[in-house]
Amino acid sequence: MHDAISPSPRFRLAVAPGVPTSQLSALIARQRAEEPDVTLKLFEVAGDVLLEGLRKGHYDAGISLQGFSDPALKTQPLWTEAMAIAMPPRFHKFDQVRLTIADLQDYPVYRWQAEICPLLDEKLSGLMPVDQENIQRVTSFEMMALWVAARYGIGISARSRIERAHGWGINLRPLTGGPFEIVTYLQRFQTHAASVSERFEHRALQVAAAGAM
Repeated sequence: MHDAISPSPRFRLAVAPGVPTSQLSALIARQRAEEPDVTLKLFEVAGDVLLEGLRKGHYDAGISLQGFSDPALKTQPLWTEAMAIAMPPRFHKFDQVRLTIADLQDYPVYRWQAEICPLLDEKLSGLMPVDQENIQRVTSFEMMALWVAARYGIGISARSRIERAHGWGINLRPLTGGPFEIVTYLQRFQTHAASVSERFEHRALQVAAAGAM
């Protein structure tokens, strides 16, 4: 038992937008089941806020789609998610099963910028340098799905999100020419082997390994 002299341990986890939710929920569930005495506090923050918060000691660890190159932090890639195309049902303009970036140049493309994929954005900006209005930035996956379902254009997002949103009136097509992927990273300070942070990272790698099977 913990008393006032020895309080219950806590683990402060910052999560940036865009992190795939299925793996994250599995990780949080495992953490709670295996260390119920540790109080887990979640903070939803932007990527730059996450990094600054880690540096200032506001969080014990962070999960984001940015692989920060900070020598003071340990950055561990966890899981990778392929990007795919979201389009309205019966969108006969695209008859082929698999599409490339070049196939999209005549249509508005909706992108949720939280899903950071440098290669994808580089290809899109190189294909549409004159008419940048073809690339529509949205603030959430839900907003992207809304525009696509209403047939205003097509979207590019994580494959698992599009699959789960099939009931919203959007279909999925694979995107070739990549790899176009988003990578989830765990960032934390180096700590001793018996720390909560170290054990959390071990669980995160177990979740990642289970998802890759």
